[in-house]
Amino acid sequence: CPTSLFNFLPLHAAGEYRANGESLSQQYISSYTPSLTVLIKACGHDRSLSVSFAAIGQNHPSGASLTLDYVEPELELVQILLPPPPTVSFTKITSVDAMKSTALCALQDNTWLHFTCHRTQKYDEPFNSAFLMCDQLLSLLNITQMDLSWHQFAFLSACETAVGAFSMPDEVIHLATAAGLQFAGVKSVIGTLWKVNNSTVQCLVDAFYKTFAGMAK
Repeated sequence: CPTSLFNFLPLHAAGEYRANGESLSQQYISSYTPSLTVLIKACGHDRSLSVSFAAIGQNHPSGASLTLDYVEPELELVQILLPPPPTVSFTKITSVDAMKSTALCALQDNTWLHFTCHRTQKYDEPFNSAFLMCDQLLSLLNITQMDLSWHQFAFLSACETAVGAFSMPDEVIHLATAAGLQFAGVKSVIGTLWKVNNSTVQCLVDAFYKTFAGMAK
């Protein structure tokens, strides 16, 4: 149970990085929770046999200097890898339609979520951290004002979505956990602790959803 600046360490990645070395991930499945309250809520609801899933992508929001070339292919990959209806009811929101209002509706109406986009991290004002949509910012404050208590899962495919504020290391306030999606009610969230490149994201998304689809059969 790390505290203070130890919260920023990727403890799940600990291991002997050499030939035949052992790692923590071979022995245990690591997960993080900002509080016991959130953990209790995460274990409190039965999962439905049918999943309502929304994948939201934005490759070049207003004001961004860099286009994320992997966004649209990633949305296609997620759709291909997920089980078909009725197991998964899939909604895809591409860059041209990924506005703040559209994303908020998708958050409200779907219990499984996948975001692939730019993000902005405000270390001094963490509630102003946000996903960048094509018209406005989808901020952490917007998310925490929603009731997502029946939501099961969110995959945040954006850089550093699980990094908090260095000035408040004991306050888990960032897009992936306490004051974000988990405090709003989402049971399980995958986020990133550092910058990620296109090939890394593609490999992770491919491996995760292939495993998820296999478990759903």
